[in-house]
Amino acid sequence: MGKIIYNLRLTLYTILLLLVSFFALLIGLVCTLIGKRLNTNYYVARTFYNVAGPLIGWKFEVEGEDYLWTLEGEGGGQAGKKGRSAVMVGNHQSMVDILYLGRIFPKHAAIMAKKSIKWIPGLGWWMMMSGTVFINRGNNKSAVASMTQAGDDMKRKRISLWIFPEGTRHMSAESDLLSFKKGAFYLAVQSGVPVVPVVCENYHRLFDGKTRFKRGTLKIKVLPPIPTTGLTAADVPALMEKTRDLMIQTLKEISQSSSNTSTPISGLASPAPLLAHQENRTSYFATSNSDEQAVENAVGEEEADQSGKTRKSVKGETQKTKDKSADKVDANIQHNEASDNSSTNSKDSGKTGNGKKDGNKKDNKKLSIAMISDFFLPVVGGVEGHIYSLSVEMMKRGHKVIVITHSHSNPNRAGMRYISPGLKVYYLPYLPISSNATLPNYLLFLPYFRHIMISEKINLIHGHGSLSSLAHESLFHKDLFNNENENQTIKGIFTDHSLFGFGDAVGVLTNKLLVGALRNADGIICVSNTGRENTVLRAQLDPSIVSVIPNALVAEDFTPDPSKADPNYITIVVISRLYYRKGIDLLIASCPHICKLFPKVKFIIGGDGPKMVELEQMREKFQLQDKVELLGKVNPGDVKSVLNRGQIYLNNSLTEAFGISIIEAASSGLFVVATKVGGVPEILPKDMIEFARADEEDVIRALTHAIHTIKSGKHDPWKSHERVKTMYSWEQVAERTELVYERAMQTPSKDTAERLSRYLALGPIYGPILCCIIAIEHYFYWFLEFWYPKDQIELVEDHWELNKFENVSWHRKFQIERRA
Repeated sequence: MGKIIYNLRLTLYTILLLLVSFFALLIGLVCTLIGKRLNTNYYVARTFYNVAGPLIGWKFEVEGEDYLWTLEGEGGGQAGKKGRSAVMVGNHQSMVDILYLGRIFPKHAAIMAKKSIKWIPGLGWWMMMSGTVFINRGNNKSAVASMTQAGDDMKRKRISLWIFPEGTRHMSAESDLLSFKKGAFYLAVQSGVPVVPVVCENYHRLFDGKTRFKRGTLKIKVLPPIPTTGLTAADVPALMEKTRDLMIQTLKEISQSSSNTSTPISGLASPAPLLAHQENRTSYFATSNSDEQAVENAVGEEEADQSGKTRKSVKGETQKTKDKSADKVDANIQHNEASDNSSTNSKDSGKTGNGKKDGNKKDNKKLSIAMISDFFLPVVGGVEGHIYSLSVEMMKRGHKVIVITHSHSNPNRAGMRYISPGLKVYYLPYLPISSNATLPNYLLFLPYFRHIMISEKINLIHGHGSLSSLAHESLFHKDLFNNENENQTIKGIFTDHSLFGFGDAVGVLTNKLLVGALRNADGIICVSNTGRENTVLRAQLDPSIVSVIPNALVAEDFTPDPSKADPNYITIVVISRLYYRKGIDLLIASCPHICKLFPKVKFIIGGDGPKMVELEQMREKFQLQDKVELLGKVNPGDVKSVLNRGQIYLNNSLTEAFGISIIEAASSGLFVVATKVGGVPEILPKDMIEFARADEEDVIRALTHAIHTIKSGKHDPWKSHERVKTMYSWEQVAERTELVYERAMQTPSKDTAERLSRYLALGPIYGPILCCIIAIEHYFYWFLEFWYPKDQIELVEDHWELNKFENVSWHRKFQIERRA
């Protein structure tokens, strides 16, 4: 009943918000016509509060409200008369914050918001009419220009600006705040206006975003303005920390504790790290909170913020493993909780351990496995390489493996093909629409899926990629066989290779599709512990069915060759897709500084993408043609030769679940510099990698440290290669994946009623929609049974033998050695 009430109240709140948003267009038009455009936000806010407040049952007790309306000193005045200028900052808990803003938002004030909100019907139109400052977080230059313009407007129009300094929502039972972004405080200092902190009580006891939406009264406290007169940019960190400390203290004073707090995800049973979390690296990482934050360009990096949310949840686990030595760290990746794997029926055995290396000596039932994903060869990438390498290793272990993906027009790939060393691939007649992914087509995929499953006698499917429609749909379709075909039961495993946020449009849509697809999955695999917690939250999963198995590489394909590096220079290598999320803006900002500081350092940048133009402009502007070499697209076979030309590898990604390129570089003997995001801290021991925050200054610091490390001769390329070789191998990955397969095969099948009830629990709208899709899917499946009975489908005869595989592998190895 509580869940039903929650959904009804949340639906009511959303409807009211949309209705008032459209009504706000009329308010904005009227205010503009009568010359009170700067008061549009005030009238709209009060309208929403007076309509939604009584219906939702929320009331507010406000203390210090006069500070929002009247200011003394320079830029001072009274809202509604001559106006006044200030930067108002408040804590951001959820979308219900709009209700408390409706209660206190003053006249002569505007808000700052993401540019993407501009295009939301109703809400976005009103915000454009009310003078909202929109920030393009994907473009630092645009963001800086918007902030500068906002500062000028504040002083000229004598208005105030409302900003959420946390940068994103933070819903927690604990009365705490996320780290602040510096944009609001730079704006205040630049404009010379005071900062007015506003604190709303922690309302987790009334609204938790999952099951609770109660009536109640909340406290809001407006703190005295904090002046910025005489401050400079150097004072911004101290100003930010002072404001945050005051707000946290006030938040704890006015908040009531929630009586129904749940265990945080980091407190649940979780696999051991890929590598034990690092010890405190240097005094640099042990500094105060003010030094721990990046020097933000206006509003910071949105994707790095979302990765930061995920990292926060593993803080407890990080503390537990702080004191482990480097040798023990290396051992964990090879024998991760090996003792727990003594029994595959144990709850934790398949999740976290490698088990003993008995290889093909195990007398396990051999499976017929279908790897399914939109992402596969001939396109080259991390997911594609993972599927291929894992498939080959599973074939080595005696399993039958096929791959199902979509067709390609260039190069032409359609129908059925074999790729070395005998892996069968079905290229179905679907073409991708964007980023190599296809559109969801639940029913159109079913005839192909049914035919392949029956003809190939598949009993386990393994989907890969959160953006793969084929992987998602296969997890829905596999249950049809569990009910209709007594001789064939198909289990479903899914591997998530990515990190996604919770607030952007792509994240919301992807998470909604993922939670439905994984609702009845028999096992989930993530490539890092950070990825695991991200997936558990996004897909609303039971953590006990989610395993952590890292990526790997063939270390023999990435060996050091110092002779190929230029002896007169220290070369920094970057191989990446040239996109914003890969941190190319950080590379563009830091590269000229490094070249100026170190004349004997040069860059080799491989990859292609929309940021190539900006890299070329940077090279021309600073006349770095002899210091920066742009290779363009790098073929997979050329990656090793490019890596061998350098001594340092730079990875600037703003979000990364694992980072296969990092271990390839380390295996090739390069010292690694990487942004500390996502699952990257789990990959290598601390003496093989230098971490940087996602800001220009810290990337320069980390590169400077790496350059001095190379100059001092402390980094041994061959030692690095040997360590990576012992840490990561596809044999270990296959062995651990096999444990997940075994556990999945022992999982009892769910009947139709149980599956529908699980789908129905996903919400009052999405749940019934999924149930309708499943019902139509069953009818279509029965039609296919009538139209093309399974006894008319020709079964594929298996002629594959392990010794043939070994012969093919030996022949390939011989050819490689011969060419070398």
